[in-house]
Amino acid sequence: VHNLNFLLPFSWLYGLGVWFRNRMFDMGRKPSVSFEDQVAVICVGNLAVGGTGKTPHTEYLVSLLQSHGIGPVAVLSRGYKRQSKGFVLAKPETTASELGDESFQMHRKFPNIIVAVDADRRHGIRKLLALPEPPKVILLDDAMQHRYVKPGLTICLTSYNRILYKDKLLPAGRLREPMSGISRADLVIVTKCPQLRSEQETEIRANLPTRMDQPIFHSAYRYGQLVNLASGEPCDIDHTTEVLIMAGIADPKVMENYVHTHYRLLDIMTFSDHHHFSSKDIEKIRIRLDNVNGEGYCTSASSHKAVIITTEKDAARLINHPAVDDELRSRIYYLPTEVFFLQNQEEKFNKIVIDYVQRERGNK
Repeated sequence: VHNLNFLLPFSWLYGLGVWFRNRMFDMGRKPSVSFEDQVAVICVGNLAVGGTGKTPHTEYLVSLLQSHGIGPVAVLSRGYKRQSKGFVLAKPETTASELGDESFQMHRKFPNIIVAVDADRRHGIRKLLALPEPPKVILLDDAMQHRYVKPGLTICLTSYNRILYKDKLLPAGRLREPMSGISRADLVIVTKCPQLRSEQETEIRANLPTRMDQPIFHSAYRYGQLVNLASGEPCDIDHTTEVLIMAGIADPKVMENYVHTHYRLLDIMTFSDHHHFSSKDIEKIRIRLDNVNGEGYCTSASSHKAVIITTEKDAARLINHPAVDDELRSRIYYLPTEVFFLQNQEEKFNKIVIDYVQRERGNK
């Protein structure tokens, strides 16, 4: 990592601006609206830019609520890097460019929930509450800095690989606000954890500026079975097949380690987080794929053509891409990601969420 300490004076200026903005909300000078009397609002957010796993954790919450028969469930985000404006409610024909890749992924994965995007979350929530069958729960994806809405339950994520207390404010680091902002969360999840020893847990608890009444949870990823982009079916590939990883996410390390352990990883192509693939990009990917071992076919190990393994998020942008033809689509697989909690913390976490959602509200 490059030493960016020369940017620290700009970080201090940035931090001052963020502190002032937060102070305005804390003092009531800027309005923060609560919808608590009408609907359960859960915010899944973080203090850093990208890479903490907000989407898989939001999906965990959707599955949890559905398993308890709670619904309708709505997921509202700003729809990062979408090519539409204002409030968009997902319909069967809505595309990734209208929703943004993460919301589109959610829409495909959970067709029976409400998915919407709106940069103005207050406006978005009011539109959702005006639906013929309004949601019982609204999950705000990445809204910790959107302080115009006061959620009933705020979950703050921080990645184990880039934990808050080892980071700096933008632009010298990746923090969007000082780590004291963690005090607005009801609970904290350290994501992408390895198996932790008790002294590592103690170090985390000692260094995160949380209150004693803020529980800290630890979660990790596990990958499901590969899914073929063309068929949409879970399947596996011959383990002698050579693999090119193609990832446009903030932190591809966990995925890279997994693929390296399970398949014959020969190469990795990375793009920026939420990258919009151009036709030129697709051509580059195709050329790299066909030269992953010099001649497009495996070395003497097998006769399988090399394949691409990508993320679920990237798959959402590739599925209907006009430059991805049927042959290429058949050679692309994605790894579904799911979250699980370490140290048997799942029951405690689930109980906090379900107890909050099942509180009496005016709309019951």
